[in-house]
Amino acid sequence: MKLTLSEIAELCGGKIICGDPGTAVTNFFTDSREAKPGLMFVPIRGENNDGHDFIGSALKNGAAASFTDHPIEAPGPLVLVDDCRAALQRTAEKYRERFDIPILGITGSVGKTTAKEMAALAIGAGHKVWKTPGNANSQVGVPITVCGIEPEHTAAVVEMGVSMPGEMERIARVVKPTCGIVTTIGTSHIQFMRTRENIMAEKVKLADYLEPSAPLFVSGDNDLLPGLDSGGRFRLVTFGLSEGCQWRGTDIEAGSEGQSFICHAPDGRTQTVRLPAPGSHMACDALSALAAADYLGVPLEDAARALSGYIPPKMRQVISHEGGVLLIDDSYNASPDSMRSALGLLAGQEIPGHRIAVLAGMRELGDHTRKGHLDTGAFAKELGIDTLIAVGELGEIIAEGFGSGAICAKNNAQAWELLRELLKPGDAVLVKGSRGMKTEEIVEKIKENHIC
Repeated sequence: MKLTLSEIAELCGGKIICGDPGTAVTNFFTDSREAKPGLMFVPIRGENNDGHDFIGSALKNGAAASFTDHPIEAPGPLVLVDDCRAALQRTAEKYRERFDIPILGITGSVGKTTAKEMAALAIGAGHKVWKTPGNANSQVGVPITVCGIEPEHTAAVVEMGVSMPGEMERIARVVKPTCGIVTTIGTSHIQFMRTRENIMAEKVKLADYLEPSAPLFVSGDNDLLPGLDSGGRFRLVTFGLSEGCQWRGTDIEAGSEGQSFICHAPDGRTQTVRLPAPGSHMACDALSALAAADYLGVPLEDAARALSGYIPPKMRQVISHEGGVLLIDDSYNASPDSMRSALGLLAGQEIPGHRIAVLAGMRELGDHTRKGHLDTGAFAKELGIDTLIAVGELGEIIAEGFGSGAICAKNNAQAWELLRELLKPGDAVLVKGSRGMKTEEIVEKIKENHIC
């Protein structure tokens, strides 16, 4: 992005109250410690901190300028706006309108980041692609992603996350996707959305800016999405492993480190896909990526070849197995749906030893909290997981659902001590929990002690 401070003020309806209007801005940021020349600070008011308290340090650390929602004295350029988050979104919305390129928007209860990475790979076989960095899929992360689009890009893949009603409408207005993917509809953030039907209605607002002929690719394996009525607003296209899916995967041959399957396109074309990631849910993400790439004119064979180079994002079902123990690191986050897929992956490992699941609590489930945790424990038992180490108070409910063979740990440190006594060569261990539980601490201990 190359905008001047005066252009930004005009785009967002703000007013320069300090500094040179010609100051160059290349993008935005929200953490004052990450200030760099050319970046403009966006101070966000949160529950515990107010970003306005850090405007001075952001500017001193090298930021080009900052938004503010009230007049202050600061050692650098300032743009006064009513709401800093909204100003960022309005600026990104206007910036996006300068580009006439296809943009794939991706949302869903789980699997967004994986689908984004795979789609960027597949589409990248025929385009110069800009994609969401990391998992910057929030009300702030999405506009910052959009502002990273440059003239050299011929396509973009944008991950779009929501947790509250009304959020998708705001970021869809920024992204204005030309096609979309909905990975699945589960129970993530159900505390605020109340029902899965409400979650689906919110997610599908991604399609508000699609042309009637543009596709919204949805999971045909989900119980809600295939019956979605577009009302003629867009074209519904299903992907998955079930009969009737328009983009379907069959003949899956799975191994501990990957899988192959046959992709069947709606027009009868077939393509063998080799994916270095195990799990049927990974095959479904790959199918959505192939469908999107095909729509954007990438030859199916080239897109499939690109997917063979897929590398899982950090802490998202990353498998390592040095030292005789197979570790599945899925510690980034957790919901009932992602717990099921991770436990299925653990249960499917062909190993001589025991299968151990280290599971911490899941947040933002509201009235579904107890049932979600009980069902997770019961599902682990149903799959034949040998031992469950349940971490924290919510983990105790998972242990209750699991029954005999469950061990409770008060915290990650205690979970590690229990695990250290249990793990033997030939075992497989899954580590997973909500982001706030920081279960990556357990993964780090496993690796530090050369158990895997």
